[in-house]
Amino acid sequence: MKYLVYARKSSESEERQVLSIPAQLNELEAIAEREGYEIDQIFEESMSAKASGRPVFNEMLQLIGKGKGYSLLVWNVDRLARNMVDGGMILELIDKGKIAEIRTYERTYRNTPDDKFMMSLYFGMAKKYVDDLSVNVKRGNLEKLKRGDWINRAPFGYKNDKATKTIVIDTVRAPYVKQIFELYSTGLYSINQITSTLYEQGLRTSSGKKIYKSGVEKILKSSFYSGIMESNGTQYLGNHEPLISQELSEKCQEISNKKARPRGKTLNFTLSGFITCAKCGCAITAEIKKAKYTYYHCTNGKGSCNQRSFNTSEEKLHEQIALDLEKLKISSRMIDIVYKAKLEELEHSRGSQDHALEDARKALKTLSARKSRLVDTYTEGDIDTELYRAKLKEIDNESVRLSKRIKELELKATDPLATIELIYSKLKQGNTLAERYIDAEPSAKRTMLSEVLSNSTLLDRNIVEVRYQSPYSVFALAPLNPTFQEMLAE
Repeated sequence: MKYLVYARKSSESEERQVLSIPAQLNELEAIAEREGYEIDQIFEESMSAKASGRPVFNEMLQLIGKGKGYSLLVWNVDRLARNMVDGGMILELIDKGKIAEIRTYERTYRNTPDDKFMMSLYFGMAKKYVDDLSVNVKRGNLEKLKRGDWINRAPFGYKNDKATKTIVIDTVRAPYVKQIFELYSTGLYSINQITSTLYEQGLRTSSGKKIYKSGVEKILKSSFYSGIMESNGTQYLGNHEPLISQELSEKCQEISNKKARPRGKTLNFTLSGFITCAKCGCAITAEIKKAKYTYYHCTNGKGSCNQRSFNTSEEKLHEQIALDLEKLKISSRMIDIVYKAKLEELEHSRGSQDHALEDARKALKTLSARKSRLVDTYTEGDIDTELYRAKLKEIDNESVRLSKRIKELELKATDPLATIELIYSKLKQGNTLAERYIDAEPSAKRTMLSEVLSNSTLLDRNIVEVRYQSPYSVFALAPLNPTFQEMLAE
């Protein structure tokens, strides 16, 4: 009688305690030698048996189907199948006499009612084990996610810390991830340009290759970098340290969803997209002359503007913009004085806000208790269904309103400080913007302008108006040497 040896080892976690394939083969070959079995062929497979479709297993069954009277030598019947499709195929081959017997480490199964019943029972038990394990793994993963722990391999920019079983920042790649979001959020860089820029700066995959467009798109779509984990469409607040703010993530999503479109066609020219014609309102375009000089002029999109003939050099426009950026300079000493005054003012106003927030939280807790009592009353049959539903809807609506109120109060409690810090930071940046702009590379100039400028207008080779975004628009309107009261009001 010829024997076919089948050894299987799954790479999945539920079978880590099963003997390795070499160990199984050693034990099975020892049985064959002791019993005098003739081994015709050995089949080895590293694949889970929880679903049908194993190629090596199917190859073995095809061989058995073509022959007559083969026997199988396996470590245990669960090596053959942990699903009912494969298990049924084995039993059918035994019924047809294609498999004479199945010898395992513990016993031998033949074409008898008792043996086939025992095999079907073992196949069913193996199937239940897999199903139970799947449920337990999903339940465990859900609990981990609720605790804020990630369940998969760390995304690009993070690393899995095996010692603490947590996600930690990859100090080498994390700065590149931040830069991807920052560049894309300006609306001035296409994804292809971002990949090329970062590759030139040294960004590589773990295998030393370039990160291509699909990799950058995957990073931009992930909420993980702002501290929010997502699994099966459900989001959870993560314990890992975010690389970017939620605001930056949402801004990139808006651009990705085409609510704000990156201007890919004009990216080769530093000032394209920031200047329009003062006479007709059309865009200002650029072209290179004499192989190295860049000049800007009106596109004359409406066909009636004479400004197309006025060519202005890029260098001259940079000088005019830098000169206008001088408006953003305010005394550093005055900025520090006003900053401290605003902090003191905020400290005095916090008491009443804290009191209102505490009252709102108590009211929400009281509503929760009311809802619990209402449910108890309904389950005891002391209130009819119609009245129960009306009261429940009333409580739920009030809970929503209170929750919204609490969020607004919490935001109000933290937002003034964040606003003060933001304006203080912007004032400091504005103080040195003119000098930094002159010395910056073209790509850095575009980044600065995207943050500061709203739009500027060009007429007769000169910039006649520079419009700033908030809060720089306020800084630009401030008096040359503002007093303390003027600064405080602004």
